[in-house]
Amino acid sequence: MNTNHTSTPNNRRPFIKVCGLTYAGSVDCAAAYGADYVGFNFCQGSESYVSPAHAAGMPTAHVKRVGVFNGGGAGEICRTMQQAGLHLAQLQEGTSTEDARIIGPRRVIRSLRLGQGTTVQQLQEELNRWAPFCRAYLVESSDAHLLSEVAFPHPWILSARMENGALREMLRFCQPDGVDIESRVGCAETMAAMRAVS
Repeated sequence: MNTNHTSTPNNRRPFIKVCGLTYAGSVDCAAAYGADYVGFNFCQGSESYVSPAHAAGMPTAHVKRVGVFNGGGAGEICRTMQQAGLHLAQLQEGTSTEDARIIGPRRVIRSLRLGQGTTVQQLQEELNRWAPFCRAYLVESSDAHLLSEVAFPHPWILSARMENGALREMLRFCQPDGVDIESRVGCAETMAAMRAVS
């Protein structure tokens, strides 16, 4: 992941992260269709939760491995990263800048879920607050105008929880550095979403 942030040129495909992998076949599917990163969910209670041992048993060859966390503290996150062979930690709500500092900012993606009514100023302040503690952001929002108005200090990933047609429009308008695709919809749907990005 290039941390020298610039807007994604129109002639360059955003990098692709496929998240929520739970079995080896889904890993193979993502890798075969050009995923640059694959994500494993370590949030207890999630439908796509996997244990560190289970994730470790799903090799990914040249594809970088990301773990999704919503708590547990830096110590537990670091242990899970080691056990599961992770390159990066994606920190959701329930984690702090102190957790990120201990894990190491070069290993952290900050996840932001934007609610209705989030303003440009509010989002910019949150991006700036986390800037010293992460290398990238993952943003879940369908507000193209909002995302195009802020200045991201680091590369950012659009969480693609939308129909493929809407995703293409978002990509044209916002030009994110990367796109995050949920794998639990199935291999065929995942491949279709990845083709929408290409």
